[in-house]
Amino acid sequence: MTNQAVARRYANGLFDVAREMNIVEEVAQDLEEVVALLKQEPELRQVLEYQRASTRVKKEIIRNLMEGHISPVVLGFLELLIDKHREQNLDAILEIYQDLVRSLKNIVVAEVKTAYPLNPQFETRLQEVLKKASGKNIELRVSVHPELIGGLVVKIGDRVYDGSVTKRLQMMEARFMDRSLGKLEVEM
Repeated sequence: MTNQAVARRYANGLFDVAREMNIVEEVAQDLEEVVALLKQEPELRQVLEYQRASTRVKKEIIRNLMEGHISPVVLGFLELLIDKHREQNLDAILEIYQDLVRSLKNIVVAEVKTAYPLNPQFETRLQEVLKKASGKNIELRVSVHPELIGGLVVKIGDRVYDGSVTKRLQMMEARFMDRSLGKLEVEM
């Protein structure tokens, strides 16, 4: 079974339990906190993912660090991951879990590439326009790419809307080249 399939199975299981207990958001925040801690402390991640370290020691470390900071459900889930030697799947599990939460809330992610940082009013307006167009709530992920020169590239799911200056220049170049080649053929 691939790592993605494993992560999906664990994320779905955790999501089902969280939904049944009505703590979906709390579990998401707790998972985010754990993953953030592991990113801040790479040595801790190495210890948890080291296959020769005993599960008892790993569980003690997690309990000592996280007990009282995260819900018992997430703590138990982390211990289950340790028991099953799936600690390395935690990042993927978090991503899939977050997708499940978004789906529950009718939210889609819109990845927006722009040539320069957007002001908050424009972001809000863009979010409204995309919500109206997609019929779903929108979570914007904006990243700056100066090579676009201007405009935006918006990706929602598998759809891409490219309104960048770079794309328009490429289209103009293609049209110009097509016309130039056509004239050359006629003149010969």
